[in-house]
Amino acid sequence: MIKKLLVLTVVSLSVLIPCTSQNINAASEWDNAVTVYGAALESDTGLQEQTADLLGASDSDIIDYVYSEDVSQYVNQNYDNSVLMSSIRIQQTSEGSGLNINIDESLGNITMISEETYQNALLTSGITDADVTIAAAQDVTGESALAGVYKAYAAQGEEIDPEKTQNAQDELDAISDITNENSNVEGFTQVQLNKVITEVKVEIINNFNGDVSEEQIRSILDEKLAENGLEGLLSQEQIDRLVEIFNSIKDSGIFTGEEAQRLVDSSEDLLNRITSSDSFQDAKDSASELGRDIADSEEVNSFMEALRNFWDRIVEFFRGLF
Repeated sequence: MIKKLLVLTVVSLSVLIPCTSQNINAASEWDNAVTVYGAALESDTGLQEQTADLLGASDSDIIDYVYSEDVSQYVNQNYDNSVLMSSIRIQQTSEGSGLNINIDESLGNITMISEETYQNALLTSGITDADVTIAAAQDVTGESALAGVYKAYAAQGEEIDPEKTQNAQDELDAISDITNENSNVEGFTQVQLNKVITEVKVEIINNFNGDVSEEQIRSILDEKLAENGLEGLLSQEQIDRLVEIFNSIKDSGIFTGEEAQRLVDSSEDLLNRITSSDSFQDAKDSASELGRDIADSEEVNSFMEALRNFWDRIVEFFRGLF
C-alpha cells in the first residue's frame, strides 16, 4: 500500500506543480438557527412543543415545516403529510468547525438511520460545517430528515445543488437497505459500512485528486471492505450499487475544487467519531472473534499526514522556482 501511495505521489507531482492555489469560499455562519418541523406537527401544538424541547429550539429561530412536496423535491420520496414527524434544527457554522450531528431519542426513536449515516449523507450533499439536531416525539423512520435540512437552507435563502441532494439520498438509502439486507449476516454492522464509505471518499480525494475511474473506485472499495472486516459479506449487487453512487458523487464535482478539502476535514472528523464510538469497538471485537480483524488505520493515517506534508513542501518549492 505504501509503495502504491509513493508512486501516486511522484506521478501526481507533475500535475500539481504548475497549478496555482484556489480561493476557498468559507461557509457563512448564520445569524439565526433554523428549526424545521415535520408537516404532521403543524396542527398538533402539543407534539410540536415536545419536539421543540428535544431540538433545543429558540425563540429567535427561523421556523418552517417540511411537507410532502418538499420530500418529493429534495429526496425524491413520497410520504403523506400525516406521517412526517421527524424534525431538525440546524445552525450553519464557520468554515473548519465541522459537521456535528445529534439525534435526541429521549421520547421517540429514529428507527432506521444512525447519526453516522446522516452525517455521511450530508457531507455528500456539500454540507460540511453545521450543528444539526434531529428528533421526534414519537418513533419514526427518520428518512425525511434530510429534506428538513435542505428546507432550512431554502429558508435562509440558500439552495443546495439538487444533484448533490439526490446523491446524498441515494447514499442514505443504500446504507439503510444494505444494513437491512445484511441484518442476519454475522460480522456485518452499519458502523463498519459507514467507515468504509467515509474512507473511500477521503482516499478518492487525497490519493487521486477526485479523478478516478470506475475500476479504481471498485479497487478502493474492495480494499476498504477488507480492511474493515467486510470482505465477502456484501453481495455483488450491493457493491455495484455503492460503486454507482461513488461515480455519481464524483460527477457532482464534490471530490475536486474548493469543496474537496472541506469534505476531507469533515470526513476525518466523522472517522474519529466512528472509531471512538462504543458500536465500533463492539464491531471490532466481534470481527476479531470471527478472524476478520478490522485494520488499525492509525499507522496509515500517520503516514498519510507525513506524505501530505512532504508533498506540500515539494509543491511549494517548485512554485517558488516558477
